[in-house]
Amino acid sequence: MTVGVSTWGDDVVVAVEDHGVGIPRAAQDRVFERFYKADRARQRPEPGGGTGLGLAIARHVIEGHGGRIWVESEEGVGSTFRFALPIAGPD
Repeated sequence: MTVGVSTWGDDVVVAVEDHGVGIPRAAQDRVFERFYKADRARQRPEPGGGTGLGLAIARHVIEGHGGRIWVESEEGVGSTFRFALPIAGPD
């Protein structure tokens, strides 16, 4: 896993990249929905299994701060999750 931080225009962007199994293209638009799990066959066994809320919560918090979050993924190659937040001005 690789984590990076950069600036794009008036935003600071954080990227988290992995080289896992990737997310199918059809599921990429839905991974930020509450309770959505891209592939039920890959779910972790309970206890400790995910609820499908983590990315939905992340989106809610980031958008609440005027930012955005997105994913770029290719099956068999991995995924990169990025979020951008505006850089605070001098008010």
